[in-house]
Amino acid sequence: MSETYTPPAPATSATLSSARPLLLGAWALLTCGALAFVALIGTNAPYADEWEFVPALLGHEPAGPWLWQQHNEHRMPLPRAVALAYFRLTHDFRAGMLLQVLTLSALALGLMRLAARLRGAPHWADAFFPVSLLHIGHWENFVMGYQICFILFCALATGLAVVALRTTTQNAARSGVLAGVLLMLLALTGGSGLAVVPPVAAWLVYLAAGVWRGGAKGTALLILLLALLPLMYLGVYFQGYERPPGHPEPSTDPLKVARVGSEVLAVSFGMGLAEVWFAVAPALVALGVATLALVVRRWPDRAARPAVVGLVAVAAGVAGVALAVGVGRGAWGGGWGLWSRYSMLTWPLLATAYLVWVRAGRKWVPVALCVAAALAFPGNTGTGMKWGAVVSGDYAAIAAQVRAGVPPAAVVRGEAFTNSHQGAQAERAARAIPLLRAANVGIFAGK
Repeated sequence: MSETYTPPAPATSATLSSARPLLLGAWALLTCGALAFVALIGTNAPYADEWEFVPALLGHEPAGPWLWQQHNEHRMPLPRAVALAYFRLTHDFRAGMLLQVLTLSALALGLMRLAARLRGAPHWADAFFPVSLLHIGHWENFVMGYQICFILFCALATGLAVVALRTTTQNAARSGVLAGVLLMLLALTGGSGLAVVPPVAAWLVYLAAGVWRGGAKGTALLILLLALLPLMYLGVYFQGYERPPGHPEPSTDPLKVARVGSEVLAVSFGMGLAEVWFAVAPALVALGVATLALVVRRWPDRAARPAVVGLVAVAAGVAGVALAVGVGRGAWGGGWGLWSRYSMLTWPLLATAYLVWVRAGRKWVPVALCVAAALAFPGNTGTGMKWGAVVSGDYAAIAAQVRAGVPPAAVVRGEAFTNSHQGAQAERAARAIPLLRAANVGIFAGK
C-alpha cells in the first residue's frame, strides 16, 4: 500500500493570533517585573563606583575631562555622557536604572519582531528574548544606573549582529554605513567595545571593497573612513593609559584565562546557571561551532558572503570580550567571571545564534535556547530577590543614620556602610554626601 506525504499546513491567522498575544504578554509582564524591581529596590543614592562620580554629576568638577577620565581599565565617554544627561535632567540615580530596563525591553521587543519576520511567523520560542533580557538576575545592573555602559554595549553589539545578518551584496553600502556608525558608538562604551573593533573594522573594509567594485566609490570611501575611525580611536584611547592600581597583571596562564572566560560565557544566561557554568560553557562553545558551520555553509552564495563575513566578525569580537576578561581577571582565580553584570557582555552571542538558526529555518536551537533561559529564570529571580533585599536593607540603614544627623564621616565608618556593597567607597562617599545633601538629592535631601 502506497503512502502519500502531506506537508504541514501553513501558519494560519489563528496560529499567528495565538502566538503573538502570548509573546506580547510575556514581554509586558517581564518588563513590568523589572520596572517593579527598580521601583522597590532602587534608591536615589550612589551605588558602588557612582560615589566617585558625584562631584562631576553635580557640577563640582568640569564635565569634559570627566567624560574621558579613565575608570579601572575603561574610558567610557558615551555612557558617561548618557549618565550626565539623565542625572542633570532628573537629579535621580534611579533614572539610569529605569533607562536600562526600558532599553532592554525595547531590544527584546524588536528582536521578537525580527525573528517573526525572518521566520514568517511568530513562535513561542521567541519569548527567549524577554525571558533572558528582563529577569531580575540582572540586579547588579538594575541597582546602579551607571551600568548603562553594559546595556549600551549589549544593545549596540546586538545591533551590529542584526545588520550583519541582513547584509547582502545589494544593500552592502547602506549596511556598511550603519555598521560603521554602530561600531564607533560601541568603541565609545569602554574597553569591552574595543575588543569588537578590529574584526568588525576588517569586515567594513571588505564591504568597502565590494561597494567600490560596484561603482559607488563615494560610499565606499565613507565606509572605509568609518572603519578607520574606531581603529584610530584605539590609539587615542591608550594615550596616557595607566594600569589600574590593585588589579593584577594580565594572566598568561591559559588554564586560568580559559576558566574565567568560560565563566563569562556561561553567565550570558544570567546567574541562574552559574553553579553549573562548567556544563553551560562547553555547550555554548558547541553551539558556537555549529552556528559558525551553518553560517559558513552559505559562502558559495555570492550574495550572502557579506553576511557571512560580518557575522563571523561580530561573533569574534564579542567572544573576544570574554577572552579579555579572562586575561584581565584570570590571575585572581576561578569565580571572577561569575558576576551578574558580565551577562550583558556575552548575551549578544546568544541572540546572534538564535537569529541565525531562525533565518536558516531551523527550530530546535531557538527552542533549546528558550528552554535554557526558562530553566535559568527561577535561579535568576532568586538571585535578584536575595541581593535586592540586601541592597535595600543596606540603604535603609544608611538613610536612617543620615536622618538621625550622623555626620558623613561617621556614616561611612559605620557598620551599615562598611559592611555593604559601598564598603570600598568610604573616602569617596565622605566627600560626596555633603554635596548630595546640599543639592537635596535622594535619601540625603534636606539633611
